[in-house]
Amino acid sequence: MNKNLISVILTGGKSSRMNFQNKSFLKLGKNFFIENIISSIEKKVSKIIINANNDIEKYHYLNLEIVKDKIMGYKGPLAGLHSVMYNYQDSKEDLWFSILPTDAPIINSDYIDLFKPQNDIKKMAFISKINGSIEPMFSFWSIKSFPYLDKILNNNHGYKIMKFAEEIGFSYLNVNKKSDAEFFNVNDQEDYKILLDLLKLN
Repeated sequence: MNKNLISVILTGGKSSRMNFQNKSFLKLGKNFFIENIISSIEKKVSKIIINANNDIEKYHYLNLEIVKDKIMGYKGPLAGLHSVMYNYQDSKEDLWFSILPTDAPIINSDYIDLFKPQNDIKKMAFISKINGSIEPMFSFWSIKSFPYLDKILNNNHGYKIMKFAEEIGFSYLNVNKKSDAEFFNVNDQEDYKILLDLLKLN
């Protein structure tokens, strides 16, 4: 377990391509997406926090901290990271935060073991490159980046993850998938069907 790493599950997407279904509660066999994610990472990190702005009561049974966006108006996934970091901004510890989306329920948690910030202490972010594909929704952020993130989000409608990473300094984390289902992102009903087919659950 990485005692300085907090994982943030981002659930705040609008889900317009899923007829506004809450993707956290799509089923994979007997489990919901979010349950699958939690069981995959809970032994690797010190804490798991859910960033949610809708259906908050549905998450209570998980017994995890739930944090809403602090900046009003949809400002994208960085707003969720910002809202969690906000509560730790005065920490004296060298804290890091991993973000991951609720709509990619099959996680190979080994990618967390690859995260070794001491190997590149000048960087404030690490972005996963999965089988060569840049995946900013699977990334790691130092608490030291909070003042920059706070300023950017308070002065812009929204901000791209990669643009912010480039501005503060980042390194790639090279991750290899063991199956096509790992890190597969479900954006719409067709993606959902593909994932179920990959897992032979259809």
